[in-house]
Amino acid sequence: MNGALWLAWATLMALAISVTRNPFYLALALLAVLTVRTAVDTTRPLGRAAPRFAVLAALVLIGWSTVVNVLLAHVGDRVITRLPPWPVVGGPLTFNALLYGALTGIALATVLIGISLLHAVLDRHEALRLVPRRQRVLATTLAIALNALPTFAAAARDAEEAIRLRGLAQQPLVHLRMLINAVLVRGMDYSVAVAETLEVRGFAAASRRSQRTRLGSLAFLAGGVIAIGGSIAGSGIILALGLSGLAVGLAGAAFSALPGVRALPWPWSARVTALLLGLIAAGFVWALRDPAADLTYSPYPTLHWPGFSLLAGASYLLLAAPAFALRGGRS
Repeated sequence: MNGALWLAWATLMALAISVTRNPFYLALALLAVLTVRTAVDTTRPLGRAAPRFAVLAALVLIGWSTVVNVLLAHVGDRVITRLPPWPVVGGPLTFNALLYGALTGIALATVLIGISLLHAVLDRHEALRLVPRRQRVLATTLAIALNALPTFAAAARDAEEAIRLRGLAQQPLVHLRMLINAVLVRGMDYSVAVAETLEVRGFAAASRRSQRTRLGSLAFLAGGVIAIGGSIAGSGIILALGLSGLAVGLAGAAFSALPGVRALPWPWSARVTALLLGLIAAGFVWALRDPAADLTYSPYPTLHWPGFSLLAGASYLLLAAPAFALRGGRS
């Protein structure tokens, strides 16, 4: 698999999980993501292991989401117990809230584990080739911002060591003021040096965005807002409209990045995986329009058994497709 397929898989996985709280589909998606993680950790296509911190963070996230939702959402017909009338947390604790909090935590944990795999499988050089020419200014700006974080961390460590050597660690206010000053001064020096370098090289001197690029960006942003609103409101029509906007924006970006995509390696395994990802996307679009799929399942206000669609379930299970494309430790 190449960088384009990994990015497409991660995007499809995140979108598919974000539109449902159906426990059947979330279980299949978690199984698929864990299968991919196991394959990545075993083959190590780029020589890097799958991050372990994501699994630990996911377990904490599931527990935190469950506990917080039980304490704050006093809604549902299955009451576990009742707390005294304390502020915020007082009232009935329901199994409905416990289930919804656990499902939300599982959804977030699955996305976290899946996205973290990009660290182990995404070739940075391939990813840079995928950046459309008109978005390279934005990509360069983002890369510079991310590279500045180690500089700030080093400034904080140096300031901490200097403060301790001078015996000022016992004075909290002086300690904090010197730490902030050191980070700000180092950050300003770094910013000025980077700005001078970019100015000398004529960075973004002739950058002009076409009307097509603006419309694609607008469609992507509007689609994202509408999709989030539809997911919150539980409306399949609004959600489908938002996802359509996202698809239009992504299609425009994909068209701009087409030359870079063609330059990537496309062995038979990558082509089969691309076909499977297309089938998965089609299955999700169909499931959004099928009420029997029950993507908008919610245990509120009455706890009931969720629906299930074989096609939607197969689409979530096929998110494990990258695991079968990995061969001999190479992607």
